[in-house]
Order: sequence, then C-alpha cells, then structure tokens
Amino acid sequence: MTLHIFNPENDLALACPSPHFIPPASARQMADDLSALPVWWAMRGDAVCVASVEEARRWAEEAGGICPEVKWVGRDGLPSDADVAPWGWSPLMVQRLLTGGADRSRLPDEARLARYRELSNRRRAVDMLAYLCGPGSDLGQKWRDRLCGVSYYCTGEQEIIRRMRQYPETLLKAPWSGSGKGLRLGRGGYVPPLSGWCGRQLREQGGVIVEPVYNKVSDFALEFYADGAGGVRYTGLSVFLTTARGTYAGNWVASEEDKVRWLTDRIPLLLWQMLKTAVTHYLADWLGNGYNGHLGVDMMLCRVPGFEYLCVHPCVEINLRRTMGQVSVDLASFLAPSSEARFVIDYEKEAGRLWSEHCRCEEAHPLCLREGKLLQGYLPLVPVTPSAHYRAALWGSPKGRRSPVV
Repeated sequence: MTLHIFNPENDLALACPSPHFIPPASARQMADDLSALPVWWAMRGDAVCVASVEEARRWAEEAGGICPEVKWVGRDGLPSDADVAPWGWSPLMVQRLLTGGADRSRLPDEARLARYRELSNRRRAVDMLAYLCGPGSDLGQKWRDRLCGVSYYCTGEQEIIRRMRQYPETLLKAPWSGSGKGLRLGRGGYVPPLSGWCGRQLREQGGVIVEPVYNKVSDFALEFYADGAGGVRYTGLSVFLTTARGTYAGNWVASEEDKVRWLTDRIPLLLWQMLKTAVTHYLADWLGNGYNGHLGVDMMLCRVPGFEYLCVHPCVEINLRRTMGQVSVDLASFLAPSSEARFVIDYEKEAGRLWSEHCRCEEAHPLCLREGKLLQGYLPLVPVTPSAHYRAALWGSPKGRRSPVV
C-alpha cells in the first residue's frame, strides 16, 4: 500500500529547508482544501491523507462511481507499514510524517533530502537549457534555428546588472521558490525595490537567475518518472496556462495523441521526437540514482523576431516533484473516448463564494458519465465545502470544441 499526500507548499519548504518551517496561511489552506486530490492518481487500495476523513468519504460516495476506491486517513495515526508518496519531498514533509506516526526507515534521510534540494535549484534548468540549445546535443545541432532560450546564473550584483543590460526586458528568478513566487521583472533597471530583492537572494540563496523575456505563445511541459536507478521514463505531454505572474492556471486534459497532434501542428514532428529523446537522456544522465519520483520540464512556444515560425524554449523550469501537468496526464484516463476536459484550480478569497459557484456549476453543467467515464459536465475533483477557498475541478465536453486552455 502507498500513502499519498498533497503538500503544495513543497517548493516553499525547499526555499527554507528547516523541518520546522511554517508555510504561509494560503499554502496551508490549499493543502487542506485539495487534500483529496491524490485519489485521482492513487491505485485501488492505496491510502490518501486528507484534512477530513468524513468529508472525503461523503464526497467519494456522491461522485457517481467515477472516484477510485481508496482508504481515507487523517493526519494523525498514519499507517506505519505504507510506502509514502507525497507531492514533493522536503525536511518539513519528513518531520510531519514522523509526527503523524510514519516509519522512519521508509522516509528519505538527511543526505537524500539535501540532494533533492540541490537538484531542485533553478540553476539546474540554466545548465539543461544551455546543453539542449548548444552544439553538444543532437537537438541543438539540427534544430538551432527552431530553438530559443538563454539563462544566466549570477552570483554577484555586477553580473546581474551586466546581464540585465543585454536585453530590453528581463525576468529574474530566485534559485528556490514556490509556483509564481520568487520572480521579478527587470523593468526600470537595477534600482529599489528590485536591487534589495536581488541582494536578499544573493545573501540567502547564493544567486539570482537572469533571462530575457520572450514573446510566449503557449506553455507546455514534458512529464517524466525517474526510477532512482538511472532510468527516466516519459509519461506524457502537458499543455497548460499560466497567469501574467507565472502562476499555474489550468490544463487541457485529452489523449496523448490529441496533445501531440496539437503540438506538431505548430512544430515539425521530427523536432518533437528529438526534443523528447534529448530531454529523457539528459535527465537520466543528470539524475542517476539521486532522485526517485515524478518530475516535469516546463517549456514554451515563442515568437522570435525575424522568424515566421514558432520556436521552442526547451527548458523554462524543472519541477522535481509531481506536477499539475502530471495530474492532467493521469486525469485523461477518466475521460470517455469522445471527450476532452479543462482542469482548473480555482481560488476565492471570500469564504462561501466558491461554494456558491460550485452549486451553480452542478446545476448548470450536470455530470454525465458513460461507462464510468466523464462524457461531459462539471466534476469536482475534491470535496467543496462552504468554508473552502480552493477548488480543483474538471469541465468535460465533446471533442472538437476548442479548449479554453489552448
């Protein structure tokens, strides 16, 4: 049996790697409201740790038979005989599991946690991008005119200033941060408050990543699983949206064939094939036996001045954890063959508003299943209560209607 835990504060916990780190209230609220989300990738008979066992059981019974059968467990009294599969690993996650009664021998030790954190540093994406676009890779040699992307890891203020001056507009990133956090636009030059933010990152995290801003057309990602023994397996293509601040906004849920068709309508098929192969091989060599679990590599389709066709930015971020893109890949197995869906995480600051919207969606978009699969309509992926601030949901529709995500 595997125990699944949704801990969306993982990236924040890596930025501040104390086992006693206290995540912000918004991250704790998200973890509570979406705690049942792992049921959609758990295997039958696995356990899912939730904020409220009673609410999870009631919601699963009302889900029309589409929800997999799992064991719901609270955060106290966790099963000690289970393998543990959280959203991501951090010292905070290990400490919580120990407090909840998990078996220490089944958890990563301090050395492995330190290795996970180092592999999660954004400077690793800088290295990967340089390799993929450079002459050292077959991808870079053959497709240099269809690739774009440069990124710099800077360890001093003068280096940051020099890189910022190279481009009309830049994006600066902290080495570790949560989704949409730790990012700053370089508009206006190296002046306060940006200079103060950079100084803090240099002192606390050792560097700042500087890269030009691109004319992005679409976001997509390649999802993988590393077996911890040097093997990396491609698991699927993710097509998603982000907000202007870089926060995840939603995914297109469809068959792998439909998503690959979408991508190869925009770039050559051979480029796609070589991109997937190059990234898989790079990850296997880089990770070796140092990481076991899911990961995703975020990419972009961009317009580049002087080129009529779209270019691929092959490594925007490396997420060394399960991702919403992987969730969307897993959710595709719950769709009827003639359907596609939109996967969205919603947030409402005011309690009760999300509950009202949930009730409206149930009435306006009734759930329709065919042989236990989503044909069309609204499917909440977690319990939605009057006190909820976050919601995960699917909106299914017949194929052929253009998804709002793409």
